[in-house]
Amino acid sequence: MQRFFTWLKGRFKSSRKYLVLKQYSLFADLSDFELYLLYELTHTRCFEAGELIYEEGYPLEVIYFVHSGDIKLKGLYGSTTDKQVGPGEYLGIFDMYHGKKRSSTAIAQSDASLHAISRTDMISFIESRPRAGVKILSAIASDFCRFVFEVAKDNEHKLD
Repeated sequence: MQRFFTWLKGRFKSSRKYLVLKQYSLFADLSDFELYLLYELTHTRCFEAGELIYEEGYPLEVIYFVHSGDIKLKGLYGSTTDKQVGPGEYLGIFDMYHGKKRSSTAIAQSDASLHAISRTDMISFIESRPRAGVKILSAIASDFCRFVFEVAKDNEHKLD
């Protein structure tokens, strides 16, 4: 068993690619080891400018985290205004807890690199690692509150 932990520790320290996940607010409070475990569940997807990433109404299977490039979200929660998403932001977390279907259509505005994790892997990670799960869910709640206040503020301006 000691040999396994020595091997794991060596692998963990040899490549620090997993630290790229720190740029996302959901993972900012995770330890290096938690980031490493989560990184092992992700894969990178590259999209060319103008390429469709997903369409509104389709089942949510993958959550995306924008590493580079710009993404346009059309029809977000029934809005007629498009939203731009860029590096450090994510797509699909709120949908994961609301209906499990895409609430918008996402199109790459420029060449883009996204980290992707399946919905089931994300849920399994949160459930199997309670400390990391609480950190991630707290970040989701914080981002959701910020989103609600932004929507309320936008609607207040529309009423004026």
